[in-house]
Amino acid sequence: MRRIIIIFISSCLLLGISFSPMFSIIREFWIDKKVTVRYEIHQVYQEYGSESHLDVQELMIDNKNIKIEEEQTGRKAPSTFWEETENIEPGDVVKLHFFLNGKEISTSDEIWLSNEDEGSSYFSWLGIFNVYDRKTGEKQIKIIQRLTGITMINESMEGMKWKIISIRKDGKVNEKILSYPHRSDDPLAVQLINYATISPMGIGYYSDITKGYVTYFFPLFYPIFTTLFGLILLVIVLILGYKRRK
Repeated sequence: MRRIIIIFISSCLLLGISFSPMFSIIREFWIDKKVTVRYEIHQVYQEYGSESHLDVQELMIDNKNIKIEEEQTGRKAPSTFWEETENIEPGDVVKLHFFLNGKEISTSDEIWLSNEDEGSSYFSWLGIFNVYDRKTGEKQIKIIQRLTGITMINESMEGMKWKIISIRKDGKVNEKILSYPHRSDDPLAVQLINYATISPMGIGYYSDITKGYVTYFFPLFYPIFTTLFGLILLVIVLILGYKRRK
């Protein structure tokens, strides 16, 4: 009986310390799978022959003319950790204006242009997508712009925000702001932000637990192995308890 109690307590301890991170990991993969199954997502440059849509300031998408105009502010962006590491001069701060068939569809917001040799001047700030909803059959153009900047690699993500402009097939436009603390409100937007790399780091739907570097300790040993071992011990307890009753 004492052996059963010891194994049971060990099982409870392992499952207890593993439950929260394991639940978060499973939830992240489950939501990601649901979004991937429901939506077909294409960055527009993949469909329209441009090397990168971020360097193209005028696009024709499904008979819709989308134009991006830059308004100079006369200011330079703060020097980021990455620019200092690679000895790159910081880019200009500009306000982006978006036009649909000649009509401005959003208020202008600032971005920091990039001076990196590879990538585009809008890298990490702007993404444009064609999104097909397999459930409803609806197709939309999604423009996502990062609204806040980060200069240090260990800077908090809590203040991050993104503007999401949705253009329907009939030309109607909807705009909303998504903040990092409330990112779970729009799982599709989270996936688009990650696809377009318009976040200083990958973000999860509720938690960023699956976006860190994989090591032998985390998550392989903890919480995956500890959860499995805890379940195995629980099964052993049930088997021993059943045999003891017979």
